[in-house]
Amino acid sequence: MVGPNGAGKTTLLRVLAGELKPVAGSVTHGPGTRVGYVAQQMPDPEGTVGAFLAGGLGELAEVTVRMRELEARLAAGEDVLAEFGAVQERWTALEGWTAEARIGEIRQRLDIAELPDGLPLRAVSGGEQARLLLARALLDEPDVLLLDEPTNHLDADGVAWLQGWLAAYDGGVLTVSHDRAFLDAVVTRVVELEGIDEEPQDYPGGGYSAFRVEKQRRWERLLLDFEAQEKDRRRWEADIERTKEFSRGVENTVRSGAEAPHLRRVARLVARKAKVRERRLRRQMESVRWIAKPRTRPPLTLAFPQDAGDPGEVVLRAENLTVKAGDRLLLDGVDLTVRRGDRILITGRNGAGKTTLLNALGEGVEAAVLPQTSDGLRTDQSVMGFFREHVPVYLDDAEKLLQGHQFGPDQWEARLRSLSAGELRRLLLAVLVNSPARVLLLDEPTNFLDFDALDVVEEALRRYKGTLVVVTHDRYFADAVGFGRRWQVTAGEVVEVRLSGA
Repeated sequence: MVGPNGAGKTTLLRVLAGELKPVAGSVTHGPGTRVGYVAQQMPDPEGTVGAFLAGGLGELAEVTVRMRELEARLAAGEDVLAEFGAVQERWTALEGWTAEARIGEIRQRLDIAELPDGLPLRAVSGGEQARLLLARALLDEPDVLLLDEPTNHLDADGVAWLQGWLAAYDGGVLTVSHDRAFLDAVVTRVVELEGIDEEPQDYPGGGYSAFRVEKQRRWERLLLDFEAQEKDRRRWEADIERTKEFSRGVENTVRSGAEAPHLRRVARLVARKAKVRERRLRRQMESVRWIAKPRTRPPLTLAFPQDAGDPGEVVLRAENLTVKAGDRLLLDGVDLTVRRGDRILITGRNGAGKTTLLNALGEGVEAAVLPQTSDGLRTDQSVMGFFREHVPVYLDDAEKLLQGHQFGPDQWEARLRSLSAGELRRLLLAVLVNSPARVLLLDEPTNFLDFDALDVVEEALRRYKGTLVVVTHDRYFADAVGFGRRWQVTAGEVVEVRLSGA
């Protein structure tokens, strides 16, 4: 399922998963069908890794917790033996003894086995959070998986594993995604919620590439049909107008006193004929077969700041950079130099320290930073208020700038908490683009963006002449933008990787 940010894709998934109630209609699950839902982001980052995963065991998790409580009460001498027996019987029926092995297997398969059970969820990286969300859903062995942007934050190995796992998965999968390579590799049908037509548009028979070709073909056919229809409408209207003119001419002749009684009948017949044709044309235009003028969304416009400084000048430097997260050593004595005009791609596995490195580079320097997530942004502040707080411009200028980023007048006073993840991403890009900084530090910039926004961001960054440091796992994006240097973050080190053709 694809479509522009804010079209309702995540809302639809939440309704199908039972997290939201529809205001009309109903959702029906087949008897005994288990539905697994993987959200875009960790809904509540409180708690620990172990508790979060155990919650994915469904009823077994609740039964296990209750059984442990009753064991403690029995040990304390309380008379709860009968209840303990019933709970233990249910635990046995649910094959509770397999729970630990199931969690261990899922952890191993998703490469999160090294995360301690007691590690706070807030301390894990975005990629590790994505794997935890997927692991929790898979523990319940669902018949249907609802995945909301499942590749966001996943590294290349994680995406490859997910693609292979889904290819072998026997259940049904409905995924919201704008990861073009992932869609080509996994899906066999695309449904678009485009925000213009009320009905979803169905594109069976392929992934992203097939969808793109078929969408263009349908658009061209619709445009040709509309132009043919408009040509026919203009012919009808011209014919009706000629008939009316003839009728008026006959009536004028009658009024002039000419003795021609039959002319009155002719005038009435001609006038009636014109009215019949008008009614027929109006009914045709009101019918469901009439083609409305094909519409598109207003384009997103991005013009990143240019840098006229001296090429080769050092703009960022890291010396003996060492960073820990708890007991984990992420960066160990790293030395790096970024010169004006560099275009650097940062890669590495989830949890290796890529975001940590990007944040360290942005400290104490004039750089525009696009964070990986929108944590802390879902507040009651308005879109206009947030934009003007970070971009000091007059109200009229702010309105024009926001419209260029697809935020119309109806959204200027919308609260940040009401925006979709993609709309929040566009707002952050709007702030970044209009900042005075000449160094861009972007952490997974394609996360949550729809196809139209991706095309524009890629083109803008391809033309950008300033200094660019980007963390991304989006292969399409990296190839489209083009980078001159690549840093691989691994085992506490940052290794310069020679690019092919460099």
